[in-house]
Amino acid sequence: MRQETVYPQCWDNQHIYPGLDSLELEADLAQARSRLIELADVMGELETACEEPAARLALLRKVRQRAQGIRNIGWNIAVLAASAASQNSRDPLAKTQASRARALNADLFKTLAPMEQLLLTLPDVDFEALMRDPLLGEEAFRLRHERRLADQRLPVAAEQLVIGLGSDGLHAWGNLYNELAGRLRLRVDDRELGLAQASNLLGSADRAVRLQAQAAISAAWEAEQETVAAILNAINGWRLELARQRGAQAGHPLDALALSCHQSRIEPVTLEAMMSATYARRELGQRALGVMGRRLGINRMSAADLAAPAPAASGPGIPFEQAIEWIAEAFASFDPEMGEFARMMAERGWIDAAPSPGRQSGAYCTKFADPVEPRVFLTYEGSMRNLVTLAHELGHAWHNWLLRDLPMSQRAYPMTLAETASIFAETLVRGALFERAEAGDRDAIAWMEADSAATFLLNIPARFDFEQALVRERAQGYVGSARLKELMDEAWGRWYEQSLGEYFPLFWAAKGHFAIPGLGFYNYPYLFGYLFSLGVYGQLMARKARGEAGVAQAYRALLRDTGRMSAEALVLEHLGLDIRTTAFWQQSLDRVEEAVNRFADLSQELSGATEVAMSGAR
Repeated sequence: MRQETVYPQCWDNQHIYPGLDSLELEADLAQARSRLIELADVMGELETACEEPAARLALLRKVRQRAQGIRNIGWNIAVLAASAASQNSRDPLAKTQASRARALNADLFKTLAPMEQLLLTLPDVDFEALMRDPLLGEEAFRLRHERRLADQRLPVAAEQLVIGLGSDGLHAWGNLYNELAGRLRLRVDDRELGLAQASNLLGSADRAVRLQAQAAISAAWEAEQETVAAILNAINGWRLELARQRGAQAGHPLDALALSCHQSRIEPVTLEAMMSATYARRELGQRALGVMGRRLGINRMSAADLAAPAPAASGPGIPFEQAIEWIAEAFASFDPEMGEFARMMAERGWIDAAPSPGRQSGAYCTKFADPVEPRVFLTYEGSMRNLVTLAHELGHAWHNWLLRDLPMSQRAYPMTLAETASIFAETLVRGALFERAEAGDRDAIAWMEADSAATFLLNIPARFDFEQALVRERAQGYVGSARLKELMDEAWGRWYEQSLGEYFPLFWAAKGHFAIPGLGFYNYPYLFGYLFSLGVYGQLMARKARGEAGVAQAYRALLRDTGRMSAEALVLEHLGLDIRTTAFWQQSLDRVEEAVNRFADLSQELSGATEVAMSGAR
């Protein structure tokens, strides 16, 4: 390592607030509430101000300036509460403060609803005149995008009702799922574990441990399946009813997938091109699983084996400090500032990685609004998979860091483009590790690439198929747990086919992505990000190989535009390519095929070497 450094593995958020029960937090919350009352009084002038363009502009500027401070306070408290709940899902104060932050944000958006309605329904000439103002124009892209669905908006009072009910209605179901997942206790090999630690055991080199962990996870969710079924039905029922109401207002309904594409800032034709190209080459993921299974001595892998490490990857764990250094070096090989940023995240205590009781499973990156600072959460226990997950989340953090000086609306990029930076970061790290590694470690890295191919080309599309089926059937009535299991098996069967000997029918309960209330179809964006980032990576590395200057700067410029361009416009602007055709996606799938072939070749070499060694021993 470059230096002997011990990094903290728990968040240090003292400069945001000393704690969830701090006087500073209470003072800010009281101040935000007071400002909200004043803002409501200002909004009362909107109707009369609309009669004169100059007065309207002055009022809208005043509202925008006052609203931002309130939103920053609500955002910061919400992130702090969510962070505490991730560390300990049973923290009662985290639940209380999260509820207060949601209520503040809901009341703010209710207060601003008349202004939003005005900006989305103004005649084009009047709207564009307002967007020429530097302050109001900061939201020009977002507002132009939302104006495309202006006919789907309900009257202001109805929109305010939807916002108000959502806080303790729609979003409460997602909170319930998170609380449920955090309090689950499982027994694996006579040890009581939380869900996050049990999930990490699925990456054990010992298949017996993996099978025990999978059985324990399945049993835990089996016991809670009716609760999770109720959660998924409530969330999707809410969305469907809201869509029906909006459709009645507009005179034509907007289906769930079309709305998702709008939220993801992609055209439906782009999604169709990506999915059809992927389905045509699903064999790549299946072949990767086949080689992995043979290496593990398994005829056909099961769900318990999907996170299994390479057979030779059972060496000592990778210390957190070593993981940070390897990631930083890999980042720096592309962009020195990106490498220093990774070290800064660790030094400042912006990564929470230490296992803890009641800890939520999974990994994510979030950010505070003021100051604009990213945070990363994962459960790090020293595996190569943990290292790559850390690189993934630090890629998200780098993306957020690059946008920190932009207005908040331009820092809000869609899920499709969110995964660009994270998977780009993974690719950088795996590539760097592969180049410096010995044969055995190279195999472990190639294994992870094959694992990614199987995950993104099979598991993610299966989630997408399942959610489409869930939405269709929920429109007809309640979908029970038994039917949810059938739908999951059908989705896995369509993509995995015979590459798995056993599916995971309760995956719909175990995967929290289906219970995220704010966004439907929280799945295909991962496939989009995977293939899109491989395309971006290939293009930029080709430029670098040709000796072109400014490659890292070109990547930064692309990321900075993710909050103010559609996906199609972004790629056309920065790469000169059209993602609405299968040709773009085929190029990325060609890179996946190269990785799967490399893995298969390495596996063949290792198998040959093993046979020679065994022959010599005889």
